Order: sequence, then C-alpha cells, then structure tokens
Amino acid sequence: MRWIGIVALSVAIAPAQKSKPEVGEVMATGCVVRPAQQQRCLLLRTLDGKTTYVIFADPKPPVGTVVTISAKPHRGTTSCKQGPPVDVNYWDPTGEKCQ
Repeated sequence: MRWIGIVALSVAIAPAQKSKPEVGEVMATGCVVRPAQQQRCLLLRTLDGKTTYVIFADPKPPVGTVVTISAKPHRGTTSCKQGPPVDVNYWDPTGEKCQ
C-alpha cells in the first residue's frame, strides 16, 4: 500500500513538459540585409522590425531590397545567430528598396 502512495506523489510532483509547436511554413515580408560582422550571413528583417530571419536562398535576393519570402525552418547548424534560420522556397521582390 505504501508504494501506491509514493508513486502517486511522484506523479503529482513531476512538472508537465510542454513541447514547442513545430513551425511548418514561414511567410514574411522584409528588408534583405547583410550584417557587417558576418558577411556570409543573409538576413530578412521584417518591416515591423519584430523579427529577423537568417535566410538560405538560391538564388539569393539582392541586399537592400524588400522581398516577400515563403520558407521552412532550416534543419542543421549555422554560424549565423541573428535570428531563426529558414530555407527559402521562393521569394518575390516588392519593387521597394530598404529605408
């Protein structure tokens, strides 16, 4: 009978673990920039300034332009740490330049 009380107590004390939701697709519009300290990295800073993505695209969008991207989370490591890395499926220029 004592074992049942111990098991029940340990289950009640164990914190519930929440897993992060998996992001399936990223759609974003922003300015393409290259950070001065890491010239190999290519970033997309959203127009509202709230998010910066490390983007992997082929062909690469031109630095200094505003583009809309469709992307998926990047699998693997990267030396670029400015934001969440994404693999760009496609990008479209908006015709605007970054300000």
